[in-house]
Amino acid sequence: MITTETYDEASAQAIRLKEYQDQDVSLSERDASFLLSQLSPKITVRRRVQDDQYVLNPNQFVGVVTLPSGRRLESHPKIPTRNLFYMLAVAFDLPSPFMDELADYGRLDELLEFVASYFTQRVESRLNQGLYRSYVEREDNLSMVRGRISFAEDVRRNYVLRHRTYCRYAEFSWDIPENQIIRQVVHLLGGWGLRRDLRLQLRRIDAALAEVTPVILPPSATDRFHYNRWNEDYRLLHRLCRLFLEGASVSEESGPFDFSTFLVDMEKLFERFITQMLFKQVGEPFVVDDQVPMYLGHKKKVRMFPDIVVSREGTPELIADCKYKRLEPSKFKNHDIYQMFAYCTASRVRRGLLIYPLHTARVQDEVGILNTETVVQQTTIDLGKDDIQALDQECDILAQDLVNWVETNVD
Repeated sequence: MITTETYDEASAQAIRLKEYQDQDVSLSERDASFLLSQLSPKITVRRRVQDDQYVLNPNQFVGVVTLPSGRRLESHPKIPTRNLFYMLAVAFDLPSPFMDELADYGRLDELLEFVASYFTQRVESRLNQGLYRSYVEREDNLSMVRGRISFAEDVRRNYVLRHRTYCRYAEFSWDIPENQIIRQVVHLLGGWGLRRDLRLQLRRIDAALAEVTPVILPPSATDRFHYNRWNEDYRLLHRLCRLFLEGASVSEESGPFDFSTFLVDMEKLFERFITQMLFKQVGEPFVVDDQVPMYLGHKKKVRMFPDIVVSREGTPELIADCKYKRLEPSKFKNHDIYQMFAYCTASRVRRGLLIYPLHTARVQDEVGILNTETVVQQTTIDLGKDDIQALDQECDILAQDLVNWVETNVD
C-alpha cells in the first residue's frame, strides 16, 4: 500500500514473511514495540538471546503492515496472491467485473490499492446520486413538542422549569449506521499509504460526509443492515467495508502516525470461501446452511457450530467442516475426526466431511466409526492453481463430489 514511485526503495527494505514460517529480522525498538502491542498474537515476536535480532512468525495471517518507521512488513500466503484475492472475492461475494480485474495484479499492495480504488469510486458515485436516508428514532429535550412526549423522562428532567419538553420523534436522516460505517472506512483508508490522488479523493469524500457522525463500528455491524430498492447498491459497499474492517487490525487512534494494516486470517477465510462457494454451487434438492447451532448434551448443553450443514427437505444429510491444516495422504487428524463424530451424533447424520487445502498430494479417504453407522470422509482442494480458471474447476469438483457422496449414501 505504497505509491508506485517509492515501491523499489520500500521493497528493498521490506520485511518478507511466509505464512506459518519463522523469519529472523532486524527491528528497531519502536517497530518491535508496535508489533508486540498492536499485532500480538497475530504476528508472534520473539527476541533472540544471542543478538539483537527478532524472530517473527505471522502464523495464519497474510497481508501488509506499514510499521511506525515507514518500513513495510509483508506476510505472503503459500498460494499465489491472485488466488488469495479470488478467495476474498468469493468469500465476501464481490461480483464481476471485480473478480475479473484481480487477474491483472500480482503484488499484495497493488491488489489492496485496486480494491480501495474500486470502493472509493463506488462511494463517490453514490454521493453524486445522493446518500440513502431513513427514519431514525431520536430523543431530545425540546422547546417545542415534536413527535410524542416521554412523560417519565419529561417529569424527571423538567420538574421545575416547564419551558422544555422531553420528546421522542422520528427524523428522516442520512446520519444512520449504513452511512456511518462507510464514512468510518473512508476515513480509515485515507490514512493508508495509497497513491496520492486516491488519498486526496478519499479525504474529499470524508469531508463531504461531515454530517454523518464519526463512529467505530465492528465488521459484524453489516449483518444488521437491510436492503431495499433505494439502497440495494449499498450491499456491495458494505461487503467491502467488512473486508477492510476485518483486515484493519489497528485502531485508527493508534498514535500520531497513520499505520496501514491489512491482515487476513487464512483459517477464517478458507472456511468462508468454501461455505460461500457451496452456497452458490450446490443446488436443489439440497440446501446449504452455515454455523447451524446444535447441542451434544441433553438440556442443550455443549453447544456446537459446524461450518456447513447440507440438508434435503429440511432433513440434514451431511455435516462438513473446513480445516486449514496440512494433511498427508493416508493420515487422519484424530481431533478433527472426534469433532466431526460429535457433530454427526448430535445431528443424527451418518455422513461427515472434512475439507482441507491440498499440500503434497490429493487426499480422498474415509473412515467408518466402529459400532456406529457414521462415516467420515476427508478431501482436499488445491488452492495453489496457476490461474483462476483452474481454481474455479477445483471448486466445481469439490461441490460435485460433495453432492455425489450424499446421493450415493442414500438408503
